[in-house]
Amino acid sequence: VVYTRDAKLPESLRPRLREAAKKIHNWDFDKDFSATDNTCGTMDKGEALLLREKFAGKVAIQTEEQLQAQATMAARMATNSVKAQKIFVENEVEQAEKAVEDLGKVAQTFEEELVKDVVGLEREVVKDVVGL
Repeated sequence: VVYTRDAKLPESLRPRLREAAKKIHNWDFDKDFSATDNTCGTMDKGEALLLREKFAGKVAIQTEEQLQAQATMAARMATNSVKAQKIFVENEVEQAEKAVEDLGKVAQTFEEELVKDVVGLEREVVKDVVGL
């Protein structure tokens, strides 16, 4: 493959390419290689219009597909956001319930110790009164 900036292989390069091809397995450049013509041809107005319509149709399809993809992505993100908020709220409710339960246990322990202290105090008062 020979790349040039020209649409056709310049004739000025052919002698050098023939010599280089002979050095590799004794190839003949004119028989073993083909030169392509990448010159843009002219097209009539009908053909140009047809190509423009085809291109516009592809652009419209791509745009529609992109819009559908973005709408799907937005819907998924919204769903994920709602799910995340639900999980957060559920976790918060669980934590609040646990805090209330722990507070109840602490209050019960405090009450039990208070009862013990009051009973002990009553015994001391009874001892003092009886001892008088």
